[in-house]
Amino acid sequence: MIESRLWAVVPVKQFAAAKSRLAPVLGAGERAELAQRMLEDVLDVLTACPEILIGVLVVTSDGTAAETARHFGAHVVPQSADSGINAAIMDAVETIGSSEDDGLLVVPSDIPQLTPAAIVRAAAAIAPPRSMAIAAAAEDGGTNLIACRPARMLSPCYGPDSFEIHRRAAAEAGLSVRILDLPELALDIDRPWHLEKFLAMQTNTRTHAFLSRCEIAEVAS
Repeated sequence: MIESRLWAVVPVKQFAAAKSRLAPVLGAGERAELAQRMLEDVLDVLTACPEILIGVLVVTSDGTAAETARHFGAHVVPQSADSGINAAIMDAVETIGSSEDDGLLVVPSDIPQLTPAAIVRAAAAIAPPRSMAIAAAAEDGGTNLIACRPARMLSPCYGPDSFEIHRRAAAEAGLSVRILDLPELALDIDRPWHLEKFLAMQTNTRTHAFLSRCEIAEVAS
């Protein structure tokens, strides 16, 4: 057991506005349902790790996402409107009022292939004080998982090239940075061709079951 206070944060945008770049292959209702299924898969993993995580916070302005979070036993940090992932993370940090020992694990809601093993590795990587662990997205140099201790030292900079920006900012702040090699988390579902890649992973997830019913593999290829 990892003896520390570690919070998980999942920023979630409005389901109705989610995954607009998948419009060529999924209708509006399908994209909203996809966003919900992905969130459910992420929460499945996070809420199954009580020996590691003291709590899970979902930051959102979406009523259905908030209801889903509560169903899984997560805490909801309500927003009046989507303010972006960086602001959402800072809202979560303010909500938990972290102490010097508290750590923060940020997981996007669009990596339904998340595993408990990835959570264990991230938590172990930031067990020492003043440390950060980070995993890269396969495309655009983004960040698909980041953990930091103490939580208040995290300066979220999500967007293109955020992996390198996060790494450099942590080093400049005097944090020990560990790069996590988590190829299973490198894919986020954002573009039509990502759907085919995700389905090929054959995950036992709600997201895989939903996308399999949508019959989009041929179009996405």
